[in-house]
Amino acid sequence: MADGLSGKMCVVTGASSGIGRRTALDLAAEGATLCVAARREGRLKELVDEMPGSGHSFCVTDVSKRDEVEGLAEHVESVHGRCDVLINNAGFAGSSGLTDGWVTNAESVMQTNYFGPLYCIDSFTSLLERSAPASVVNVASVAGRIAVPGIPAYTASKFALVGWTESVAPELLSRGIFLSLVEPGFIPTEGFPQTGLAGDRYMRHLLGTDAQVSAAIRDAIVNRKPQRVVPRWYYLLQVPRVLTPWVWRNLRDVVLESGPARKAQDFRD
Repeated sequence: MADGLSGKMCVVTGASSGIGRRTALDLAAEGATLCVAARREGRLKELVDEMPGSGHSFCVTDVSKRDEVEGLAEHVESVHGRCDVLINNAGFAGSSGLTDGWVTNAESVMQTNYFGPLYCIDSFTSLLERSAPASVVNVASVAGRIAVPGIPAYTASKFALVGWTESVAPELLSRGIFLSLVEPGFIPTEGFPQTGLAGDRYMRHLLGTDAQVSAAIRDAIVNRKPQRVVPRWYYLLQVPRVLTPWVWRNLRDVVLESGPARKAQDFRD
């Protein structure tokens, strides 16, 4: 992968908007061939038409459904015959707090955000092995390292994905598949508009961009980075959380009480 992504065959889930869409466009601009997957067919068709280059395809897929993920892998093998890179990006926040039906909401969020990437990796392993050295990027979140009040299901799903990724990475590496984590912070997208932060003169400086995340995904693939945090300085937030948790909790509570309210959006790719 050190020579870049030109000529590589890449699969991106959750590609109909936000980070997934930006990443697909950027990889195609570099000369990669893409299969983009999401639930909204119209959006996928528009994306394929917009991507530079040729030979791209799309496959309508809900990653929370294992049979649809298996169908995606079959499509890729039939149309492209290989898979060099798999980017597990599809995800959503779900409803906030312990509102009515919160257990059902948590099950749905876990099914997409945690089991979705597992289904994808399981379904694509043989294709990735045949293309070795291959890469998989799991798009997690800073919320997978630092618990975010108000969105417990989303936070739990990302903690689970981070833990699973770090645990299984050595085994996949022995099969010629390098597994990376990309952990975005607050990134304004269609599904996560971050309107509260964006409208605050001070808090808006916490925001990153989908272009930054796309660049981090590329860096993780090409330079075989096991972890990338976006924006980079968010990595520093993990230090007080680990070394002085009581300081972190107090600081977190002050920020949350003084900052703009943030509501989770029930939105998927």
